[in-house]
Amino acid sequence: MREILLGLAIAAALVVGIALFYGGTGSKLDARDQVLANGFKQLREFLSDSPIQPAMPEHLIKILEDGTGFFLHFDKPVGQDKQVLWLGTMIPGRFCKSDEERVRQTHGPGFVHFHQKFIPGNDPNAGHGGKGGEEGFWFRHIAVTDIPHGDMSAMMAGTGVPWGPVSPGIDMNFMPTPAPEC
Repeated sequence: MREILLGLAIAAALVVGIALFYGGTGSKLDARDQVLANGFKQLREFLSDSPIQPAMPEHLIKILEDGTGFFLHFDKPVGQDKQVLWLGTMIPGRFCKSDEERVRQTHGPGFVHFHQKFIPGNDPNAGHGGKGGEEGFWFRHIAVTDIPHGDMSAMMAGTGVPWGPVSPGIDMNFMPTPAPEC
């Protein structure tokens, strides 16, 4: 748990740097902005452990020694993104109602989204939920900014979410995937 909190603190501090880095005018970087750019590069290298295949393009993930992880979820694929929308934790498990309850009892509220570990095909968006018993991760998304309401095209453009509006804090409505009995 201490590693998760330390990692989230580092990620949160760098979120500010990311915002400042992307808030520029496109001119040559001054020394301060270069430090931020280098910090973001180091963050990307640190958060490069995606256990989900194919990797989710809007996420940077770090897996810890105990198998849990934390992530940053951007508005668009990393490299095309403009801001971090969520950060969060992920707990390994199975897509079963009993496992969903275990995760919530052990780790607290907000683990409402399950993502398969190995996704059939090449579309990372196809891995939400799945068949009962599949292995993957329970995700808790914590919004770091206000996110407006929008349709699916707004979500894909990084400008809103269908279940919005979302305020900073645990996003209890982030693409819920109710698990089946197993």
